[in-house]
Amino acid sequence: MFGREGLKYLVILSLGVMLSSAVYADESGYAQAQKRISVQEEFGDYMTSVQDKITKTWTPPDVLEAGHAKVVFKVDRNGNLISSQIRESSGNTLYDEMALNAVQKASPYAEFPLNASRDSITVMYSFDSSIVSANEVKDIVARAERYINVDNRKARSILDEAIKSINGDPASYFLYARRYKLDKALGDTEAAQADYDKCKELKVAYDKRRIAKCKEALTQDETPFAYFTLANAYELAGDYQNALNSIDKAISMTNLNHAYIRYRAEMIMKYSK
Repeated sequence: MFGREGLKYLVILSLGVMLSSAVYADESGYAQAQKRISVQEEFGDYMTSVQDKITKTWTPPDVLEAGHAKVVFKVDRNGNLISSQIRESSGNTLYDEMALNAVQKASPYAEFPLNASRDSITVMYSFDSSIVSANEVKDIVARAERYINVDNRKARSILDEAIKSINGDPASYFLYARRYKLDKALGDTEAAQADYDKCKELKVAYDKRRIAKCKEALTQDETPFAYFTLANAYELAGDYQNALNSIDKAISMTNLNHAYIRYRAEMIMKYSK
């Protein structure tokens, strides 16, 4: 089904306009609601253009089976990005930074509509993705999960179907990890060992592919963020020395490196355990 192209992402992007509560603190709840409706109507087409720009700059990281993050950012009437921050973390540093990077890279945005009275707007943007595409395989995995701890043999047979359809793509390592747990629960130690070994084999191939992609991206655009993604790829592969070298390079290239410094500290803590 997938051939050499590998697994695809299902990406869902959503956004909305937020109003600062401080601006309308003296107004009634009804008045604030009417203001919000007015802004949504005034900026309806504008928000579509914002979404179009972010869609072109957002590429989900290939390190999660699924991810979700919310970014809040502020834009002035000339389309310049004033600020951006994570409002709701995915729990994965790379995913959060890639979401922020997409918002920042899409700037400058379009100028406000001529009839707009506001000097700035605050936007809430949601990033949602899944490593399994919106197709038959996703449905198969969802069916398997419904049977886990209810009928593990049934769940395993469904995962067999998913693994067969993916046809050995390295990105399918997580399916072998799931089936390994089912094998253990069923007491089939031989099958569990086979799935564990296959998961490790595919994970190594997947890590190599991910590192190669990050290095290729660096040849196109040598930025602190590109070095950050390479550091994360090395870390996930267990190559902590190259991960540290890469994040140190990212930190040295920008003063806006607080997230990179935190990431480095977290990595040092993991490595020292």
